[in-house]
Amino acid sequence: MEKRIIIAGSGGQGVLFLGKLIAYAGMLNGMEITFFPSYGAEMRGGTANCTVLMSDELIGSPVINNPDILVALNTASCERFNAKIREQGLLIYDSSLVHNVSFRPDIKNIGVPAGQMAASMSRPRSANMVIAGAFSAFAGLLPVESFINALTDITPERRKETIKTNTDLIMRGFHAGIN
Repeated sequence: MEKRIIIAGSGGQGVLFLGKLIAYAGMLNGMEITFFPSYGAEMRGGTANCTVLMSDELIGSPVINNPDILVALNTASCERFNAKIREQGLLIYDSSLVHNVSFRPDIKNIGVPAGQMAASMSRPRSANMVIAGAFSAFAGLLPVESFINALTDITPERRKETIKTNTDLIMRGFHAGIN
């Protein structure tokens, strides 16, 4: 089993943290992982994306040209990477921010109102956590508990107070995916 994942959005949306969370959750499940971040020079508002490759065998290269799964947190990223998704692939996107995109009929397109869900909990900048839960539910690669455990491990000390709220947001995204 090998899954190629691209997570893309703007700087400040937590794209790289989401990628790191998925990668770490995969490691906790004994998978081979590569994580490759890419971002513009801007701190916020510039482009940001990362690739996560997970496999049950050794990985030869971290380069991903045609992902099995695309997670898009804004319209520009969805438009940029949509055509690259493999046939029968999966697109998970924040339907609060992704608009006017021509969705491909040969892939599964899943919109989750992550921004709205996070804002309803007074955490508008934590849509990435809602998407993490939705990723667990829709991709079916990793149990949601792995994301919770990974979150506890990778959250920097200065942000440890966010773990409870972020756990709640992950669970909201997960439940949106299983209902």
